[in-house]
Amino acid sequence: MMYQWYCRSYQAAFRLGARLLPWRMPELLEGPDSLKCLPEFIRGKGLLRVLVVTDKGIMSLGLLDGLLQGLKETGIEYAIYDNTVANPTIDNIEEALEAYKRDACQGIIAVGGGSSMDCAKGVGARIARPNKTIPKMKGQFKVLKKLPPLFAVPTTAGTGSETTVAAVITDSRTHEK
Repeated sequence: MMYQWYCRSYQAAFRLGARLLPWRMPELLEGPDSLKCLPEFIRGKGLLRVLVVTDKGIMSLGLLDGLLQGLKETGIEYAIYDNTVANPTIDNIEEALEAYKRDACQGIIAVGGGSSMDCAKGVGARIARPNKTIPKMKGQFKVLKKLPPLFAVPTTAGTGSETTVAAVITDSRTHEK
């Protein structure tokens, strides 16, 4: 009974406190051929270099060909990180972060399912908080600094990872999520 009271109180306080946070309103591109609009949309944000986070399956199917061509045509350079695995790991995030830094990227495009989205969000969190490891960012309100722009392109239905600020990351050493 006491624990239930604690949980309800916590939820109520969280609900009230969330109204005070500076949430960014996401912009939505939708409809037929909306992916073709993304490069110009990114260019309009003043970004010249992006990291594309995806997986080998998406790459092998050629699902990125049109997007990559559009990025080239609009003068946006890109790096690709396609080693994301199901249940992305801290190692995935650190590898993608190195690609982001190496290529001086200014934003991230996540293409795929929840794993690619979560990996991209982890990279954004590490960029915003470079001195904090992923395990130290576990929990709520750990990344209050501005993240780099993230453009989410879901190719699956079900996870909804593109709609939340949360990410599920696996520690490959402890297997903790």
